[in-house]
Amino acid sequence: MTQHWNAIRRHWQLLGPPLRPPAEAVATYERELDLSGAHVVLLGVTRELAGLGATMTAVDESPEMIAGIWPGDTASRRAVNGDWLDLPVPGASVDVVIGDGCLSALALSVARRALFAAIARVLRPGGRAGARLFAGPQAPDDPHAVRGLALSGGVSTFHELKWRVAMTAAGNAPDYAIPVKTIAERFDALFPDRAELSARTGWELPVIGTIDVYRNSSAIYSFAPADVLIGEAHAFFDDVGVVPTGSYGLAERCPLLVLRSPRR
Repeated sequence: MTQHWNAIRRHWQLLGPPLRPPAEAVATYERELDLSGAHVVLLGVTRELAGLGATMTAVDESPEMIAGIWPGDTASRRAVNGDWLDLPVPGASVDVVIGDGCLSALALSVARRALFAAIARVLRPGGRAGARLFAGPQAPDDPHAVRGLALSGGVSTFHELKWRVAMTAAGNAPDYAIPVKTIAERFDALFPDRAELSARTGWELPVIGTIDVYRNSSAIYSFAPADVLIGEAHAFFDDVGVVPTGSYGLAERCPLLVLRSPRR
């Protein structure tokens, strides 16, 4: 899995929304989670979220991602190597936990539940958490409809297209999981002529080529619908909801899942 994220790191500058959170999504974290004065734990090293809160500890399993993506430690923030499912912070010590797409990086429902349990453990009473979702639709999209939408200019970015292609398969799979290499295979089957896709959309070929990072990956993503993730979270939090994160491409499938711990 670390090898997969190292490959992603090398192409980070070519990625964009919805894979990376745009400014309107970042503003949603700030607005919904009351981050002023908060000590925040960040799941991963998402650069756009690094400045949130009064203090921050980012946790990532890949030293290479920390070295290559994290904007650097300061007096108020630091990044540490660690496991999201066993967060290296004391229990009931954190004001806010945030993550961007972190639930889709976990292939199995049991792992997602373990992450919710880990978040619940470290939050203080009255604490809150927010994770932007990559939520699949209730019924899988038709692959040929996705192809037609892209070639007609109905998809805003290549990265939106990658997620749409992934979601054509994940909805029928156990735990809504799809091997990353299968995303590349499905893309190749739908869009065998990259020059045509580039000409129709205006996307540069190096950006389209970021799909090749997936080709030999052993990673598995998941794209569970929002209501499934809400149900999984309810096993650990009574107060669970979702809020929109903006109007960028695929934003309707990228709400912020908001969790709140009871005040005791």
